[in-house]
This record gives sequence, C-alpha cells and structure tokens, in this order.
Amino acid sequence: MPKKPIIWIIDTSVFLNVLDVPQFNQDRDLLLDEFKKRIESKDSFLLPFTTIIETGNHIAQINNGNQRQIYAIKFSNRVLESLDGEAPFKTLAFPESDQLKNWLADFPNNAQAGKNLGDHMIIKQWEEQCKMFEAYTVKIWSTDGDLQGYECNH
Repeated sequence: MPKKPIIWIIDTSVFLNVLDVPQFNQDRDLLLDEFKKRIESKDSFLLPFTTIIETGNHIAQINNGNQRQIYAIKFSNRVLESLDGEAPFKTLAFPESDQLKNWLADFPNNAQAGKNLGDHMIIKQWEEQCKMFEAYTVKIWSTDGDLQGYECNH
C-alpha cells in the first residue's frame, strides 16, 4: 500500500525555531534539517492561529528592543507569506464563534489535567484536519512533549 501524504500542523515550539528566535531556537538545526526533508517528501504544513499568536507573544517579550523589532518583522513577513500562499505552510483560519464555543466546552477538563488553552486549540484543529483530510496522515509537529505523538489516518 502506498504511503499516504502527510500534513503537519506546526506548533509554536517549531515555528520559533524556524524563525530563529533567541532563547527559543535550541533545536533549530535539527528542525531545519527535518523541515527540508519533509518539504522534499512533498509533505504539507499548516500554521494554526494559536501558533501565530503564541509566537508573536514570545517575540514581543524579547528583552532587547532591536532584536524584538528584527524578529517581529521576520515573523510578520513569514505569516504574510503564509497568508499569500508563498511560504511552505498555509495558515489555518481563525475559528468561527460556534467552533470556538465547542472547543471551549471541552477546555475545563483539559485545564484540570494541566493542558493549556493553546495546546487544546491546536489539538482541536488537528482533530478537524483529521476529519477533513482522511486521505492524508495528519500529525502535530512539536518539540513539546504534550503535543507529540498526535497522528491520524495512517
């Protein structure tokens, strides 16, 4: 049986490394090698709104104002490229209000278990992509142990 194409949902930990954001780039070389291999394998990449927001928040907290500006520009350019279809990843849409209501209904149980809202929402978007793209294997790409191992349709 031929291998299914793979869709990767990119977590904040990976996007920060790709952007080379100081203090969040310790896995950069390894992740860039993986990214290159996955691009060559014709894998697809999705950038959730949660990853965009969390990455922007981390950049805004950089202590050095010059570095903060440099990485904010780099970040903004990469997200704009994604929105324009020019980056190796596509941006997932911000959820509609009914969708967000459904996600929030499940959040208290996950919060009780120690799972943060950003991870909860990435998992919810992963679940949706699993249903929408049954012909693809859908995975979350993260260096965060709480988000590793999510894979469907394999």
